[in-house]
Amino acid sequence: MIPRLDYQDSLSPATLQFLELLERSAFRGDIEKSYASRLAMATDNSVYQVVPQAVLYPRSADDIAAMLKLAAEPVFASLSFFPRGGGTGTNGQSLGGGIIVDLSRYMNQIMEINLEEGWVRAQAGVVKDQLNAYLKPHGYFFSPDLPTSNRATLGGMINTDAS
Repeated sequence: MIPRLDYQDSLSPATLQFLELLERSAFRGDIEKSYASRLAMATDNSVYQVVPQAVLYPRSADDIAAMLKLAAEPVFASLSFFPRGGGTGTNGQSLGGGIIVDLSRYMNQIMEINLEEGWVRAQAGVVKDQLNAYLKPHGYFFSPDLPTSNRATLGGMINTDAS
């Protein structure tokens, strides 16, 4: 018989406490702590693999505020948070052994465009090709030209200085 491994046991007590309190807070996003969910976020376009403690998918700025307010509590000072976009980095920069915060699932809307002033407001989870398809009829585009532009998020590009 193959022993069943409970990967929940590999989560730190501080992480477990944080996630339990976050579930009872105003946070309405997804909280994933299964090994399968964490393993899916353990790689990017690099050769590295780092399994995180948990993955959070905020649904709104209010979720991010609730998460950060809880994270600011002194009892959680040992926790690390890693922003993640599309996971297209080639140097492992979107990986971390702490808590991954991914905005691409829900915070991926283009909010408004101002053609007169030449700007667009978009959430961090918007994919570069999604933005450029939106901008093309208006004669605009967002550079640079990336080979991973069909999955690279704006937040991830900004986070890794790739824009």
